[in-house]
Amino acid sequence: MVKKWIVVLSIITLLAVGCTLEYNFVNREFQTLEQKLETYKTMLDQTEDHVATAENVAYIDDVHTYWHEKNKVLKSLIWHTGLKDIEVGMARIKTYVEEDDYTEALTELESLIYYITHYADDFKLSIENIL
Repeated sequence: MVKKWIVVLSIITLLAVGCTLEYNFVNREFQTLEQKLETYKTMLDQTEDHVATAENVAYIDDVHTYWHEKNKVLKSLIWHTGLKDIEVGMARIKTYVEEDDYTEALTELESLIYYITHYADDFKLSIENIL
């Protein structure tokens, strides 16, 4: 009888640890992406007259590459549709920056930051998400 309890408690412990690690990873990656995009917003604001600089294009490429690497793991943990929307948003931002369209790039960037903030809230531990 004691062996059964030990096995059951071990399984529950493993599930709890796994869920905690998943929760931390997902939230950390969304926060990191949001911080990188906020930094990018500052960069675009500083070069408002001419946003198609090599530095701006390289930065969004780096962010996109970073996110693509993390996306491989995230796809196994959360919904694919939301991740696809984030990828599309970053591609649009890069296109607008390359076309030197500050207004469209900033609009898409603001929209993506807003989306990421609210999409990440879907995975936070809260009563609302449990019910």
